[in-house]
Amino acid sequence: MEELGSAFWEGKRVLELGTGTGLGSVTATKLGAARVLATDRDAKVFALAAQNAQANGVGGTVSAASLSWGRPGPEAADSPLAQSWDVAIGADVTYNRDAWPVLFETIEAARDAMRKAGLAFELVDSPMRNGYGADKVKLFWVRGPQAPTQEGAGKGREGILSVTGV
Repeated sequence: MEELGSAFWEGKRVLELGTGTGLGSVTATKLGAARVLATDRDAKVFALAAQNAQANGVGGTVSAASLSWGRPGPEAADSPLAQSWDVAIGADVTYNRDAWPVLFETIEAARDAMRKAGLAFELVDSPMRNGYGADKVKLFWVRGPQAPTQEGAGKGREGILSVTGV
């Protein structure tokens, strides 16, 4: 996340999938995100993420909510996936192979919301140059209708979802 630079994160609305301790949410906020929602299906886990955000001085920017992966039904208008996000992040979300189908349903649901908002998306190689991040990470790049190219990161309406283990 740091390699993308604070200019990328500045002012962004970030959705974290499977927050765990909330490290991704805290990091996004420390790098300049304007609003971050840490989600997890386990209430104790997302409560821990909120507590860690508070302890790190970013409790006013990071909030936490329940989100079970999978395609939300039409009754889920208040789902985090129905809201508008600039960036979706997830760390260590592919370790459980059994969860992959619902993870990808969740990503598809987010893509549906992006399409309705007029956003385009593509899978691109990682900007990281060394180690695991360079070899095993792909980015799900999101662009607004007239957003700049990937080289113009930090400008316009664009964001990423990192997909590891691809």
